[in-house]
Amino acid sequence: MSISLPTPLRTYQYRPLTVFSLLDTDTDRVLPQLFEMCVKGGRSSRSRTDANDFAGYRNAMLDGGFVRGFSTDRDLALLDGWLRSCVVDMGRSGRGKTGEQMLAVAPLTLAAYRAGLPTKRDRHRGIDDVVYGLLLAELERRGADVSGAASARAQLRELVTRTVGRGLTIGPEPRWEPRLTDPERLDIGALLEFRFVEGFAMADARELDPSSGDSSLPGVAADLGAMLLAHLRAYGDRLPVPSLMSSFAALLALGVFAFSLRADAAARELLRTGERPADMVPGPAPASPVELYCDFTGDLGSESDRMSRRCVERDLDRVRLAFRDRMAFVVIEQALPRIPGEAERRAGLSRADQLVHLASLRGHPRVETYAMGRIDDIVAEAAASGEATEPELEFLQRVQAGADSELDKLLDILEQVNQARAVKNAVNWFWSVGGLEKPYGILRGSARSRRSWRYAPTDEQLTALLLGVFVEPDGVTTRTTMPLREVLDVLRHRFGILVDRPPAFLDGAEARAAATANLDAFTLRLQLLGCFDSLSDDFSVQVVRHPLGDF
Repeated sequence: MSISLPTPLRTYQYRPLTVFSLLDTDTDRVLPQLFEMCVKGGRSSRSRTDANDFAGYRNAMLDGGFVRGFSTDRDLALLDGWLRSCVVDMGRSGRGKTGEQMLAVAPLTLAAYRAGLPTKRDRHRGIDDVVYGLLLAELERRGADVSGAASARAQLRELVTRTVGRGLTIGPEPRWEPRLTDPERLDIGALLEFRFVEGFAMADARELDPSSGDSSLPGVAADLGAMLLAHLRAYGDRLPVPSLMSSFAALLALGVFAFSLRADAAARELLRTGERPADMVPGPAPASPVELYCDFTGDLGSESDRMSRRCVERDLDRVRLAFRDRMAFVVIEQALPRIPGEAERRAGLSRADQLVHLASLRGHPRVETYAMGRIDDIVAEAAASGEATEPELEFLQRVQAGADSELDKLLDILEQVNQARAVKNAVNWFWSVGGLEKPYGILRGSARSRRSWRYAPTDEQLTALLLGVFVEPDGVTTRTTMPLREVLDVLRHRFGILVDRPPAFLDGAEARAAATANLDAFTLRLQLLGCFDSLSDDFSVQVVRHPLGDF
């Protein structure tokens, strides 16, 4: 595509709505730098790591004298295999992908942030900044002071250091260097990781641009922060650190995944109807409007499997349509300076109110004039540059002469030019936060075949979900048992997960029968996890036990 767009319209992101940058990411790799921010009060250190020098850092670890017995080439090969399988995530580097580099270290201990990997924080797509802000906001909602020893920042630092940083103390600022004080509290993998990252140089912490706690979906974002904080407070002293990290990553990934789907749905409803969606209303989050039918039968080709695949297909189609909605907000926002008083009015509004405000201006004459001007500029530039092909010029002229609104015509052009790249990146975001290649994903299938994708939570994801569901409203204590009906209702309300009923768009006798069989498979999975005994055929009295048992 050789059509050139004006600079403000070359984007395919709109973070006031999506909050996160919709590009591929890795939730595991977010954790070390998220917890670094928790320790350093919202600050972070610029990475001084040479990601290409794995051998150098390994040798520095051996020179430290704490890791011994690896002197021969065969010994070093064994150590390298141990590090690569347990501690370091390696990948290719260079244009020809012939080199090798360290991409990240596993979140086995709080000391992982010392490695400074990934070296570029933008790989987290804003997840670390946003979640840190949500954790602080939840502590403030629960009564933390504005400053001092009882401030939200101080409480979060103490919580993370005590739970994730077992066996460690944190040195003074500005570096906040992790120090080993009780090796017996670290398992062998975490201890190896500590000795490995011990040789990485640390820089002084620096202030980051603060991330606003305001969100396009205020209740949904607040629920995500509350769930993650409660997980640390309820299980921080009960789970081994690697298990705590893994279950935290599972809840984080699913929470971000569900948030993205709900943001797309809210934007679509707002622009189509002009009415504020329930998810954009201040206050507690309503029941999830998305329906993620999850298959637990494992029977490929069954009706239950088909429904889960159809839900993924529906959501991928919505990912494609969401690009146009995001660009509608971008164009209207660009036109604001041309509408007297509207930019000033918008400045004092919350994030959700700003989106409602922009949607209300969709048909404003000044927005239409702005869109018309941009179309004229694009057509004139394409004709004068000599780079546009004849079919591209014909497309532009046909759109320009069309009968649709000027805004819709401009959106048609933006879709033609940018949609393929935008959708590719949004799909990468979809499968990466959906955990397609993670042991805790809600998505299963082959990355090379979208037709194989289905919603089918792994045992690790299901366990993490149950851990979250069993936490009491106080965010600290947990229940020992819950009625099965209540567990299913919470999963549906909070995440949109359907187990015992088909999604509305697939409802029918055959689908309901498949959902009934799926419920049986779900309870069997709970039995295998040690969380369920079917003592009665009466659905209303069946009980799910806490995954950690009676503690």
